[in-house]
Amino acid sequence: MGRFRRPAFMLFVLIGFACGPSFDPNEFMSFFMPEAGNARPEDSRYIFTPQFYNDAESYEQYGQAPAPVIDENIEAWGNYTGNKLPDTLISRALYDEESTAVRALRSGLERENPDAVAYLTFAWAADNGQGDPWNPNASKVDSTRVPQALDEAKKRYQTTTDAFLKERYAFQTVKLASEMGNSKQAQQLYDQLVNPLPKKTFISDWALCRRAGASLVLGDTAKAIYEFAQVFDRCPSRRKAAETSLRKYGIQFREKALQYAKTDGERAAVYALCAIQPGIPLGGTGALVMLREVVRLTPKNPLIELIMAREINRNEYYFFMTDDEYTRNNMRVTPDSSGFVNRKSQAPAYFDELRSFALESANNKALADPAFWYTAAAYLDYLGKDYSAAQTHLDQADQSPATNKTLTAQIAVQRMLLLSAQTEAITSETEKQLIGYLEAFDSTGNFRINNAYVAVCKQFATKYTYQDAPKSGWLSSCSRAKTQPKTGNDRAKAYLFTILTAQPGADSYFASTVDPHAIDDTVSSVTIQQTVRFISQPNQTDFDKRLIRLSTLTIDQLTLLLGRRLMMEHRYAEAADAFGKVDPNLWQNEPFTRYFTINPFAIKMPRLVAVDQAGGAKTASASTGVNFPAEPQSNPYTPVQFARHMADLEKQAQSATGDQAAELYYQLGCGAWNVSWYGNSWLLVKSYWSAGEPPVYDVPTDPVAKQKRFDALMNTDYYTTSHAKGYFEQSAKAAKTPALADRSAYLAARCEAHAFAVQRSIEQIRNGYVYEEDSTFVKNMLTLRKTKYARAYNEFFKNRQRSLFEKEMIRECAMYKNFLTFGEENGN
Repeated sequence: MGRFRRPAFMLFVLIGFACGPSFDPNEFMSFFMPEAGNARPEDSRYIFTPQFYNDAESYEQYGQAPAPVIDENIEAWGNYTGNKLPDTLISRALYDEESTAVRALRSGLERENPDAVAYLTFAWAADNGQGDPWNPNASKVDSTRVPQALDEAKKRYQTTTDAFLKERYAFQTVKLASEMGNSKQAQQLYDQLVNPLPKKTFISDWALCRRAGASLVLGDTAKAIYEFAQVFDRCPSRRKAAETSLRKYGIQFREKALQYAKTDGERAAVYALCAIQPGIPLGGTGALVMLREVVRLTPKNPLIELIMAREINRNEYYFFMTDDEYTRNNMRVTPDSSGFVNRKSQAPAYFDELRSFALESANNKALADPAFWYTAAAYLDYLGKDYSAAQTHLDQADQSPATNKTLTAQIAVQRMLLLSAQTEAITSETEKQLIGYLEAFDSTGNFRINNAYVAVCKQFATKYTYQDAPKSGWLSSCSRAKTQPKTGNDRAKAYLFTILTAQPGADSYFASTVDPHAIDDTVSSVTIQQTVRFISQPNQTDFDKRLIRLSTLTIDQLTLLLGRRLMMEHRYAEAADAFGKVDPNLWQNEPFTRYFTINPFAIKMPRLVAVDQAGGAKTASASTGVNFPAEPQSNPYTPVQFARHMADLEKQAQSATGDQAAELYYQLGCGAWNVSWYGNSWLLVKSYWSAGEPPVYDVPTDPVAKQKRFDALMNTDYYTTSHAKGYFEQSAKAAKTPALADRSAYLAARCEAHAFAVQRSIEQIRNGYVYEEDSTFVKNMLTLRKTKYARAYNEFFKNRQRSLFEKEMIRECAMYKNFLTFGEENGN
């Protein structure tokens, strides 16, 4: 599936508050895929993430109609019963206590093994409703029966000769003591009943997990770490419970835990479990120190590459993210910003340490995957801008055997990043290499690949636009440009690369991608014209054809966008020409049949009686052109006709005088007003409308970039309606009839208020998202309006009583008196 990128010509419309897409909660800026290592699927939840885990645990546990659990216990019962019953039935009987499954399991055991039936009856009674906590019909636990059940388990342990059942009764005693809250007894029962067993299975590890919990409750954290580590290392069915027991309390490595270990494997288990915990500080016994020990003690440990990838990702999180982004994230525990800044400053040095370890590991014969380690080293070379070493190590990775498809993709991603980083002047050979990578990674469900894809597209967009631009910072080769592109083709290619940064699929949204609307709102009409010529030109190169195909752009889409951009720039005659080249059937379909239905020369206002030049009232049937146009649902204009009429009005107004000129300029003002955010024809300049505009909240954190964004907003006519204001002022100046002058002066003042509203929203952000009702803010804004945004208002306010306009507006328009309040407060 190709990328879903249809900028301004997108035919859907956003009405209401503009809400961002739903991103993967594990997203952060990272280019290194942890799946490139040899981590087992069941361990993927321990991959680094800003979240608690790298999965959706609630759905995992409490999803609708979950599949039967087939774990070690179910398989053990299957073997114990001679594999006469399917595992799914045993699972439903043991864990879900489905009546039909329970009866089937009972009947299968009653004749040959009544002791097993007795154990199951006991176990079901001991659980007594401790199933799905979200089930409102689950039976309540009868705590008074737990001591009785514990005594019964002890007796049955002593009397049974069946080793399979004996181990389970031992487990039940430890579990029941824990549920009673008697942690000391739980430890003792484990030592007395489980430890002596001549043969232990995973059930003993279940009991050990309970004992570890008791150790934690009793304050012996080091012993608990050791015990949980052994469960995590050797018991798949309690692996999650053991690890979560440390994670949810933020428990970190303690040297004393190693004192309980008897073998290298047990010591490595402690290091491995602690190395995958979140929040490990640098220095002291950090994760890299623990990783070195795991490699030394158990070089075949399956967590080694996961821990390495985790450390790269963990350091990326600090390395790429800004302080402000960090303080606004939704981590469960967020340290203070000064701590984050300190950790961020250490990131480059830690990358160097990881790089050295990766190279050591690539040459470590005890480790069986040199391709992974060379790839990791090459990535760390890239981050350190040692591109030559990165190239060498990627070549070594390619020469090493690799069976992991994700590792192969990771190598290709890094080659794409390197190509972009090393390209100073774009050549045909560069384009040939680049287009292959773009096609390979154009459609992805992996946010890290998308991060790299978007970063490279941004960088090449800048390289085509400003080929002599110096590099400055991560992902920011988009700044400090010096030289304009030499040809229109370069600008067109830059635009196509910008398009490639838009959303990557109808089902996938990533935080690193660029909102296509933001591209539409900033591209110039000149760039679109050059892109149309580029796409239409004969003798295209292979790269040109493939780049155009990736963008999914068509001439018709670009022409519609061109018309919109020309309308935004108020170049009406050219916009009419562009709209005229679009398939006319488009105007007869959504969204134009829904959002371009009102007269684009109408502004909803009360209907006034006609007046003469002296201000006296005439009959309602008389007409001097004073009345405001109605707003019929049947719009008489197509976009082509509207743009053409605006061009004609401009031409006519140039030679007109008096009331005739006033009326022409008034209509131009209405047309310009209606293609703004406040009007009824915004669809002719944008593909969407949102009540959340103007977009003052989502601004850069960098002060210089933030000011540039604010400056751009204050110069965006779509929000300030400054062009319409100019037309209305010309109308008021030319008018001989007072009512005509008042009408246009009033609307010019309304446009001035629009500009002030944008400035006020910006000032709210500048003042730390202050409340509009804050008394100091209100006072400051009143001063700002008086000094910068009151000229047109004062002009209207002083002369508003020259005609019937004032009386009719007060009678017909409830908001008009509120509008006058500012003038009255201002002493006019």
